Amino acid sequence: MSKRRPPASKRKQYDNRNKGYGPKGSDDEADGKVPHPGSYANDLYKTGALPLPPPAPEEEGAPEPAKLSKRKLAFLVGFCGKAYQGMQMNPSSRTIQGELERALYNAGMISAENYGFPKKYGWSNSARTDKGVHAAAQVVSARVAMPSTDLDKLRASLNGELPEDVRVLDVKMVTKGFCAKTNRDKVRYSYFLPTYLLQPAAELGEAFRSRLGLAAAPSQPWDAVTGPQKAALQEAFSEYRLPPSSLPALAEAFGRFEGTKKYHNYTNGKDYEDPSANRYMMEFTTEENNGGIMYDSHGMEWVGLKVTGQAFLLHQIRKMVSMGVDVARGSASADTFDKSFGDGRMKLSIAPSQGLFLDMSFFDAYSNRKDFQYEPLEWVSDKPATTRWREFKKTEICEHILKEEREEHNFLQYIYQQTFLFTANRMGAYIFEAGAKGGDMRTPREGVGGGEGGAAKKAKVEGGETVAAATATTTTTTAAATTTAAAAATTTTTTTS
Repeated sequence: MSKRRPPASKRKQYDNRNKGYGPKGSDDEADGKVPHPGSYANDLYKTGALPLPPPAPEEEGAPEPAKLSKRKLAFLVGFCGKAYQGMQMNPSSRTIQGELERALYNAGMISAENYGFPKKYGWSNSARTDKGVHAAAQVVSARVAMPSTDLDKLRASLNGELPEDVRVLDVKMVTKGFCAKTNRDKVRYSYFLPTYLLQPAAELGEAFRSRLGLAAAPSQPWDAVTGPQKAALQEAFSEYRLPPSSLPALAEAFGRFEGTKKYHNYTNGKDYEDPSANRYMMEFTTEENNGGIMYDSHGMEWVGLKVTGQAFLLHQIRKMVSMGVDVARGSASADTFDKSFGDGRMKLSIAPSQGLFLDMSFFDAYSNRKDFQYEPLEWVSDKPATTRWREFKKTEICEHILKEEREEHNFLQYIYQQTFLFTANRMGAYIFEAGAKGGDMRTPREGVGGGEGGAAKKAKVEGGETVAAATATTTTTTAAATTTAAAAATTTTTTTS
């Protein structure tokens, strides 16, 4: 049976959505004549360096120039994402995909006719990464020309066209039908965080107050903290060491995420009933070496976490980290954790993007097929590409994360807002609205550490009532309290129907 075509009134809109990249509704877009608006090819088209549309042969019957053979290849790519607006091409943005496409064009692997048109050369990537997020093992696939059959030479040629913070770590031939996105079985992300974030809220609050010279919990935004005060806080926290006895509790807190759960509260714009909110986490634990503990050049202690799953939602991992940290340090109860996956809404904080990176992409089902005649897509066994992956991860990502925190104080700002502004403005509460629908779970702005708006909002459900219960780990206080326990106060507000 042939596929049913959309009504004539909607056909043009349908074709534009599925075929083109140009301005919405453009005939050129529908005909594939306008390049992707995020492609760097647009600069060449605008200056006339590339003709648009591509020219036909000069005279009818004239022989076309010899074409290189094309093959579907998979590229293992590592990058430091600080200078980029994410993986996917976007208009007026510097992106990883834009850099890779330009390198492929300059290396003679995609033609002028195809430059700017990713669909024409079958582009796919194994994962999306947001602005500022890094990757040690992003995998992309494309059907490209082969200037050389030596894959190492192709890799070197591409790296010669790429900026230093983007590297092709391996190139492999794959089947014609391979797709980096759909053939990926699972993906592993890593997250590094300073261990001082895992102190109980009361201890953190006292450290902040003593270094800021305050008698009570501050209410000013982070911007009001001076540079010398931030430096003093960094030095103080560099002396903190996570007690070895805390590692099992840390592993237990993050292990709670394993299995299938509803992650509607860990992303934007999804409801409990949305099937796509279901996500399966295979593992969430600390790195193997030394329990994940490491130190930067200034002596600050960090811990590495890793989470493996089939797929992740926008902001999901960073909100999981934030919740896991609060459970591990006693600022959120097990009941609060469980409610975050329930039929309702809960406003969650989001951990800094600077600690997150894509660690590895897996293609087990593809590589383990019977009578498989290609080299497996895996970078775990001991071989040159695995060594390049490890080295890039260590020198270009891990060391960058540790150095960046010393310069920018992103985690210091995060825990300051968690300790004081979230506690003060929301009475330390994770507010759960039972049965609530919709809502955009955006990151709160400066001065509203954990939720939307300023003061705590009542959970409202028609015909229901609000019940507030203090957690057992800390003393409940009001936002105006000025005692040393103010920073540690946590209250869980729920609504029953």
